[in-house]
Amino acid sequence: MKRGPDKYSNAGILLMMLTLVLMSFSRAHAEDGTGEKKDPIVQTEASTRADAQVKLEEKAKEAEEALKGKEEDIKQSAVLVETIKEEKKVIEKEAEIKKQEAEIKKQEAEILREEAQTTSDRTLQKKADELMKESRKLEEQYALYQKKISVLENKEGAFQKMLAAQQEQIDAMSRKLSSIKTQQTGSLSFWRKALNTLPEIFIGLVILLFLNLFQRGSNRILMAREGFKERAITLRAMTLIKLITWVGGIITFFYMIFSALEDFGLSVMPLLAGAGIAGLAFGFGGQYLIRDLINGIFILLEDQFRIGDVVSIGGNGGLVEDINLRITTLRDLEGRVTIIPNGEIKSVINFTKGYSQALLDVGVAYKENVDRVMEVIKDIGKEMRADPYFGRLILNDLEMLGVDDFAESAVIIRFRIKTEPIKQWEVMREFRRRLKNRFDELGIEIPFPHRTLYWGKGSGPAESR
Repeated sequence: MKRGPDKYSNAGILLMMLTLVLMSFSRAHAEDGTGEKKDPIVQTEASTRADAQVKLEEKAKEAEEALKGKEEDIKQSAVLVETIKEEKKVIEKEAEIKKQEAEIKKQEAEILREEAQTTSDRTLQKKADELMKESRKLEEQYALYQKKISVLENKEGAFQKMLAAQQEQIDAMSRKLSSIKTQQTGSLSFWRKALNTLPEIFIGLVILLFLNLFQRGSNRILMAREGFKERAITLRAMTLIKLITWVGGIITFFYMIFSALEDFGLSVMPLLAGAGIAGLAFGFGGQYLIRDLINGIFILLEDQFRIGDVVSIGGNGGLVEDINLRITTLRDLEGRVTIIPNGEIKSVINFTKGYSQALLDVGVAYKENVDRVMEVIKDIGKEMRADPYFGRLILNDLEMLGVDDFAESAVIIRFRIKTEPIKQWEVMREFRRRLKNRFDELGIEIPFPHRTLYWGKGSGPAESR
């Protein structure tokens, strides 16, 4: 559908209006809201508020720097704790090895002593004594390692307590910083808060407008290059552009909301925590949303279908008009729109992925020579392949599959033509038109259902069609 040359005029008017509003708020901040200059008393009060605002900003800056320093300290403490844990693991392994070696030496010494008592061999007795000495040394080393492990455990416990204390300090400093920011925001007038919010809202609206223009412009460029057909890479690009616009719009919308709430002194973190609790409360309902999103991601990553494909999903067929992470929108020939949650998609029949096949069955009378009929069909296929328009839609020569069935009153001949995606129906309609005209010229009969009735003896047959 073509659009007029002023299709972006509304967007331009919106930007101009927002710019004028921003300028008016700037003037309102410099004056008292009526366009008149402030009297000395008002100016003194404004100066006092300005000084208080500067002090709050200095406090906020100091609190932020202190918070950053404390966060660095807790990171270093966490690194030390991890180092102690790794060292403890190494010593525990070595201690276990020493313990096993000591037990082995002790067992060997006992065996040699029994042999020495049996054979009265002093050499074996000396070896047994040496092994016992080595076993005791190993046990002493094991005990020393156990002491080291105990010391490291004490260190780890001390650092864990220090980490907990530092975390409490960070929490307290975060609350203090939040309180300062709340005071900072609360000391502002409503118009100043609105003025602080307006640039962020303006940026968000500009981003939304840019995303909209990007989608429309990209689609227009892609479609202008395609000509009579749409390539798979073009449909893929259009689908991804639509997805990027959809995701970008959602992110920008939440950015605008959260920025406005913070500028008016409302902390976002409690709201996010409340959203998490609400998410748990509505978990049974939210699981369907999560399923839709996950399935939508896999549909796009695996390129199961794209915008512009003709598909059948759960008995619903049509052209894919829109697809995002949550839903797929189809439109059939009658213009009816079907919206399908992606989580409900179990299997998909894609009629236009890569290429399409125009599959036709033609019935002729039993009296006709099927070889002659098949030659006529092939000739029409060659004519269409040579056609300036339809030749671009057909990828290969007509493939004759042969006599497919003996029906009640006709011999069924089946053949197919490989076409560009979504062009099979156009090729089939044109082929049927040419085939009917050719059969009429050559006198080849296309049978239609009819019956012959006999009224009994002495009566002639009456044909009913």
